[in-house]
Amino acid sequence: MDNASANNHWYNEINHDQWKSFFAAVVGYFLDGFDFNMVNLLLVPISKSFGIPLILASTLISAAYLSRWFGGMFFGAIGDRFGRKASMVTSILFYAGGTFVCAFAPAFWVLFAARLFIGLGMAGEYSSSTTYVMETWPKNMRNKAVGFVVAGFSLGGAVTAQVYKLISYLVRDTSWASNDWRIFFFIGLIPVIFALWMRHSISESSDYVEMKKAQEKVAKEDPNYQPPRDMFSVLYRTNATRTIINFICTVLTIALLVGVFLMSSKLSVWQSVIAWILIFATIMSFVYQFMGKRWPIGLGILIIIVGANLVNGPMQSLMPTYYANSLHFSTGMVANLTSVFWIGQVIGCIVVGFVGDRFGTRRAYWVGDLCSLIVVAPIFMITRQMMDANKMWLVVFIIFLMLYEMFIAFCALIPKFIGAYFTTANRNAGVGFLVNAGGLGQALAPVLTLTLAGKVFQPMGLGLGWTLFWILVIMTAFVIICLWINLPARLQKLVHPELLRKQDWSDKDISNVEDEVKMQAQNQDQK
Repeated sequence: MDNASANNHWYNEINHDQWKSFFAAVVGYFLDGFDFNMVNLLLVPISKSFGIPLILASTLISAAYLSRWFGGMFFGAIGDRFGRKASMVTSILFYAGGTFVCAFAPAFWVLFAARLFIGLGMAGEYSSSTTYVMETWPKNMRNKAVGFVVAGFSLGGAVTAQVYKLISYLVRDTSWASNDWRIFFFIGLIPVIFALWMRHSISESSDYVEMKKAQEKVAKEDPNYQPPRDMFSVLYRTNATRTIINFICTVLTIALLVGVFLMSSKLSVWQSVIAWILIFATIMSFVYQFMGKRWPIGLGILIIIVGANLVNGPMQSLMPTYYANSLHFSTGMVANLTSVFWIGQVIGCIVVGFVGDRFGTRRAYWVGDLCSLIVVAPIFMITRQMMDANKMWLVVFIIFLMLYEMFIAFCALIPKFIGAYFTTANRNAGVGFLVNAGGLGQALAPVLTLTLAGKVFQPMGLGLGWTLFWILVIMTAFVIICLWINLPARLQKLVHPELLRKQDWSDKDISNVEDEVKMQAQNQDQK
């Protein structure tokens, strides 16, 4: 191959600083995946250690998502006001503090509270890392950038499974055996040090720097120009009345979320419904205050993200439980299958980066979901008895499991999908808040699935596997329809069509930072 041909490869268009920004973001996602899968694997030993039911222990998965909606907004606002780099550094410090407390938690409620703290940090990590790398790489490769970064989450999940297997073997028949889960939280601190070292030397995202320069240029031409306010300032620093109301709503929402998950078995259906209505009323109120007349865009995004998390959440959080309790696999086999599960997602995240840049973000996402529906049934049709009778069934099971995860991993483009509906000035908070508010679907997923399995499917003679199957099929079909019709843009067209942007309909990145700043200044003058 000659030099001219080599220079045509896409990776030759990425310079040293852009690769550096990419690896700094990947480490953050690796931490998120390590933490998420670690808790999934440790539900049984934690429930035994504290003498609590498994369904209560499963709220530890949910806990990290209960605070993420606020963390996404808070760290997103930091990213929009002070830069993506500042948000990435501060959010990972929150994660480190929460993980350290988990290792020494003397009671379940302390562990639960620390998981809330971790959720704050991971929310900022999720939004800032993807926004940062997306705004650093060339526009024609931003699906690759996001897909590759999100692959770090799945890689973290795969590594966790093998670390879990190793630690379980080393502490077997020792005094640490009953508290081996604490060791994992200590191990989770190791990548934090590496992440902080990498982020110390990275530069700010190119789009953010360009936006600041454009704002300075407009401000010189128009003394009355004011840059867009960050989301935190809009909600809590506009005036005294709004600040008090929003503060009360924030505290009430967090209290309701904690109550709904910790007291789910004691609440009636109507009490739970009323609680969720109040929770999402607060979230939509914040969306309206932040996005103004473009709130229908926010509503459409929120609907899709909640649906997507009800697709991914049950499989990600409960498949280890399914392997152990339904298929009766050993600890080692559970770890190996969990690694297969996450490796499939790593492959999918990489593949979708190329597919998204070639065919468009939204189209790649819904096509991946459609393919996942084709391969999901065999995963739950193959029983342990079939595997014991013929090892070929185990091979088939693993193949379909990896295929399913490869296709469902196309949801890695969610940050890119959401980011297209926001300008650079408010993208970090927009992506951070909506992704993490929609993440409540992920918090609800394990508790909802276990509840449905116990009260609906088991009385019908169907176990956890078929509960997972029907939730996946129904919610995946719903998400496909929403993506296919471009629900956010459709809702905006119904309510305030005059505020639609060309970018809202485009499946490619056609935005221009300087034009965004000029348009914002013109809208400000018209007001």
